[in-house]
Amino acid sequence: MSAHPRIRPGALTAAVCTALLGTVLASPAAHAADPSPQRHTLSGSRPGYATAGADTGAVPADQRLTARLYLGSRDPGGLAAFLRQVTDPHSPHYRHFLTPTAYQRRFALGPAEHRAVADWLTRSGLTVTRDTAHYVDVSGPERAVRQALGSPIHHYRTARGTVSAPSGDLSVPSSLGTEVVAVSGLSAPAAAHPQSHRTTTPLHPRPSGAVADGTGAVCSPSFGGTPATGLPTAYGATPTYAPCPYVPAQLRHAYGAGGAHATGKGTTIAIVDAYGSPTMPADADRYARATGDRPFRPGQYRQRVTPKDWNVGSACAPPASWAGEEALDVDMAHGLAPDAHVLYMGADSCLDADLMDAEATVIDHRLADSISNSWAEIIHSDPGHLTPDLVNAWNLLFEQAAAEGIGVYFAAGDCGDSSPGAAETGVNCDPKTTAAQADFPSGSPWVTSVGGTTLALDRHGNYAWETSMGDELSVLTDSTSAARASASRASGKAWGPLPGVFAFGGGGGPSDFPQPWYQRGRTPAGSHGTPARRTTPDVAMEGDGALPVLVGLTDGGTFQLVGFGGTSAATPAFAALQADAQQETGRPLGFANPLLYALGGSPVFRDVTDHPAAAGTGPLTVVRDYGPSPTAQAPSDDQQRYVLYALGRDYGLHAVPGYDDATGLGSPSPAYLRWMRRTGGIPR
Repeated sequence: MSAHPRIRPGALTAAVCTALLGTVLASPAAHAADPSPQRHTLSGSRPGYATAGADTGAVPADQRLTARLYLGSRDPGGLAAFLRQVTDPHSPHYRHFLTPTAYQRRFALGPAEHRAVADWLTRSGLTVTRDTAHYVDVSGPERAVRQALGSPIHHYRTARGTVSAPSGDLSVPSSLGTEVVAVSGLSAPAAAHPQSHRTTTPLHPRPSGAVADGTGAVCSPSFGGTPATGLPTAYGATPTYAPCPYVPAQLRHAYGAGGAHATGKGTTIAIVDAYGSPTMPADADRYARATGDRPFRPGQYRQRVTPKDWNVGSACAPPASWAGEEALDVDMAHGLAPDAHVLYMGADSCLDADLMDAEATVIDHRLADSISNSWAEIIHSDPGHLTPDLVNAWNLLFEQAAAEGIGVYFAAGDCGDSSPGAAETGVNCDPKTTAAQADFPSGSPWVTSVGGTTLALDRHGNYAWETSMGDELSVLTDSTSAARASASRASGKAWGPLPGVFAFGGGGGPSDFPQPWYQRGRTPAGSHGTPARRTTPDVAMEGDGALPVLVGLTDGGTFQLVGFGGTSAATPAFAALQADAQQETGRPLGFANPLLYALGGSPVFRDVTDHPAAAGTGPLTVVRDYGPSPTAQAPSDDQQRYVLYALGRDYGLHAVPGYDDATGLGSPSPAYLRWMRRTGGIPR
């Protein structure tokens, strides 16, 4: 993907909501010769923006370029067969995982294959600068790149400026057809963005009753517990204030975690994000104390962060913005698995190359039992940069994790179906999207995609119901100008527009990959001659920005407790729940999807729908009070302070009985961990 500005975490504030409402009121170049029968084409290695109409000329032959060649498996067929056996819960070889050394010996390229790749590159005039188990880095003039990879490199105009790219699909000698699976570095880099949003002003951690926090904002101790008196009616009823942001103890109670045998003891959760916060883990310890939990024990938290190597640029949100993502992920992982070890792996940037390095470090040394990833990108965009060959390289890395018994968890996204329609108003959408699509890597068939729900607790703190994570918002406007305004008036105000505009919703939908064996019979089949696709998400947990979770972080030198929402909250929470499940079973779970789908439809999951019966027949709405403006006093400040959210209204996705593309199999019930303990995680 291109080096383009990414959505910053923390964008879903009242000011953003108001601004959001304002928005509502060729063919490829044919420069390369056809590959000869002795060449193997890397299909899709030319990015979509490299068209004849956008071509501005060739890169000079003597211009020095760098590239990274991702390496494949010595036995792709054997790896596929092994993965089916080791991940199928009905196989006699289920969970007979390989050590990293055994994986390298059995499936990775050996010294002879590495020498063959290096010799070919050197003969072409390139210099090998780095040779690892996963890739080879090279540098050299454009003419040498052209000779080695079979395509000249040209400049192309895009909406993000002029960038370079191969003018045709790259190719390698046929003898190296399985050794090299992808090439990066010759076109604009692919980049990911975090799937979280800061949603509230600073809050006290455990308000009770209808209280104002330190900013004067009002929140409710339970869903529907505090009517928003004095504000206009909406959808035919008086709305209620949104619950106060959830703390880990509430989530543990709702999902059955935190018991004597469900604390994650003996497991390690790795978290991969970009960069790293200078105030971790002190912030996490302070947060735990503030919310009534235990801080990390000595040695329980580790991190690998190298600020001197950070690649900071316009492609990624700045390190300070990613710090909120890190705080959210660490707080949720520790909160739902308080005895698990946590390893934070801070990639040197949000670019795919750096994120893959961080991911590979965990996998190559099996540093964790699970990896939580709260970031995503899209494949179909304009300009498009995430090429199919790079996607193949990612999938091979996830296959290695599955072979070694490491579960990989990815956020499903916060933009509904990620379509252009969703991107018109969605605050965590990529505006370059060209089609409805599942986010990547969440859509990979070798990761577990975690979607979002809206969780409601009753006045006793018990689970009441969940609906799909999908918010339409309205703000207070002058009653004379509010479209379809309510008949009720408060100080001359009304909610508008009604219905509201889409702002935030869990990601999901069909991906670019064929339907994997574990989803057959569980997810939609193909229709009208189209093949069935891998569909996301697989499971879902609380993550709604309208009913956020509480997070602790240092911002501007001051420690704050703030609300965050997104599938970024759900993903580390589910990874932590899996750590609890591993403790219950006494052995690594590995790639979770085959087991999850084998349990689909059973009581271990709560079936989440857009209209939960337990919520009654009235509208699902809440008013989030963001607190008074610190400066202005005009009545219009209410537009900044009060925001009405209509819940369960994801864009393009719908939660229906059974599996669906909004919440997957549903959310885990307390019976999930009990089943793990009773059965050891193996279906009878």
